[in-house]
Amino acid sequence: CEGVPLLLDFYRWVEHPRIVDNDATTWRFVQGFRGNWADWDWDSAVVWSEAKREDVTSRLSNTLMQEALDDPTPAAYNPFHGGVLPSNIERAVVDVFRTNKTDLKMFDFKLSKAELFNLPAGPVGVLFGAEYRKESFKDDRDDRLDGTIAFTDVDGDTFPFISDVINSSPSSDSSGSRNTTSLFVEFAVPVFENFDVQAALRYENASDFDSTTVGKLAFGWRIFEPLLIRGSWSEAFRAPNLITINEELVVRTNTVRNYSCQYAVDVWEAGLDPDDPDFDAAEDELVCNGGVQRRASGSKELKPEKSTNTSIGFVLEPTEGMMFTLDYWRIKKKDTIGLFGEVNHSLLDALLRIENGLSGCAGFVGDPAVGYLTLDPEDIPFYEAAGICPVGQMEYVEDKYANLDTRIVEGYDIGLFYSFDNSWGAWDFSLRGSFYEKYEQQAGPATQVLIDASESGVFPSTFPAPRGFDDLLRQDGNQTTKYNSSLRWRKGDWGVNLTAYYLSSFIQTSLGERDGQKWRIPSMTTFNVSFDYNVDLWGSDSRFRLGINNFTDERAPLADRYFGYFADAHRDLGRYFYLDLRMGF
Repeated sequence: CEGVPLLLDFYRWVEHPRIVDNDATTWRFVQGFRGNWADWDWDSAVVWSEAKREDVTSRLSNTLMQEALDDPTPAAYNPFHGGVLPSNIERAVVDVFRTNKTDLKMFDFKLSKAELFNLPAGPVGVLFGAEYRKESFKDDRDDRLDGTIAFTDVDGDTFPFISDVINSSPSSDSSGSRNTTSLFVEFAVPVFENFDVQAALRYENASDFDSTTVGKLAFGWRIFEPLLIRGSWSEAFRAPNLITINEELVVRTNTVRNYSCQYAVDVWEAGLDPDDPDFDAAEDELVCNGGVQRRASGSKELKPEKSTNTSIGFVLEPTEGMMFTLDYWRIKKKDTIGLFGEVNHSLLDALLRIENGLSGCAGFVGDPAVGYLTLDPEDIPFYEAAGICPVGQMEYVEDKYANLDTRIVEGYDIGLFYSFDNSWGAWDFSLRGSFYEKYEQQAGPATQVLIDASESGVFPSTFPAPRGFDDLLRQDGNQTTKYNSSLRWRKGDWGVNLTAYYLSSFIQTSLGERDGQKWRIPSMTTFNVSFDYNVDLWGSDSRFRLGINNFTDERAPLADRYFGYFADAHRDLGRYFYLDLRMGF
């Protein structure tokens, strides 16, 4: 007898474990120089560092597994082994690698003078500097992931839609480099005897994005000896990293709703009585939900993220060895870099089709980032009834990194520090806390269009409003409170350090009850301890340290994420020990 076609769907390959081997090497060379020239002090440094990491994982090849399934001999793969019989899976096992390499070369030179000229309150200090950096990266993916070894399935799909590694999306190799030249100047100006001002300016010119200039002004006002009032205004920027500019293609498949299709369904059902026999016709015919490829890639058009930072606070030293600090701060960051997202692209395509109507459908594109399969002629009447140009099933979204939204964060920091000596030894205590009062994200132009369409009623009520805007405090890792405290004891060659870390609770917006109550992720506190012994070792000042991190073995709170915890906020390593030797020559 002959066999029949066999379709394996949602199949779990449980016979062979995934064994991961990580091998990382990092080295860094730093050489500094300093000296005097006339009345000026100068210093310079050369830095050269390199980091390389190779990950090798045992996986399964689509090509080899297809051959194993087609094999008519007893050596074929047996999907009916039931976890007991030999399945011959080993013939499809392959090693899949990923090699990353980063490189940094840097040279800087600074020239300073403590007394450039004198004012009635004292001398004006100045510093001039220049810096040159060359950085590069290379991300080399396995041949079975980057398309060198391509697999074609029975439907004709191949790279970049699928890879030759089972249950892994295709990923291309990527690499890039950047040369950056920086010039900066700083002034320290004593305006009055108890009032100082600092002013700074920095210019950066990079080979792969526009040049940027930022400045800073700061002051310190000692009202009386124990109390210092301080404040600052500064501009800052964060350059697009090399990956967001140079990444070739990273493909991931996610379940995404086609909102052009959903609009056709909603309009169709809105015009009929639920008891009408044709009420479910659109939903039965159209496929509005399914797996969609997100094809993420870098962009050469990215601009640096820019921020404006302000702070005001004081330093109080009531007694010798004790200090208390309080600073209120505000950060406004523009042009935040990120991906627009598959859902937003689907919503934008639907909006463009709603606004266009049935005009010029033969040449209408909609959102060019969204790709569709060939249109089924039987679907056309439902789209025409909704008054929009018809589309096929959504196949992919080409999502490039872009400058998107504006973020505003406000809060205050406190610090308490106390040091003293007694017959037991030297003691140092510190407490630092950050309290966030505002974490607001304002929509950029592209997202604001979608928000306006949702609020004005252009979108049906079944369409989601873009998420991740307005006040995001206490949501998805944005805690209101963070503490860290330490107690250090030293006597002679011995020392002990005890530290504590606290993160407050927050909610996970993607998980909740039917009544709208969101999943609350509780606070987490961990403790570290280390024991030091200082000794002269072969003529060098050396220190042995035995440390225990998270010595109470606190586990990360439960969350609906990979591995069961919220990795953006917590770590789940449990208790671990380390031994450290530091030698100074």
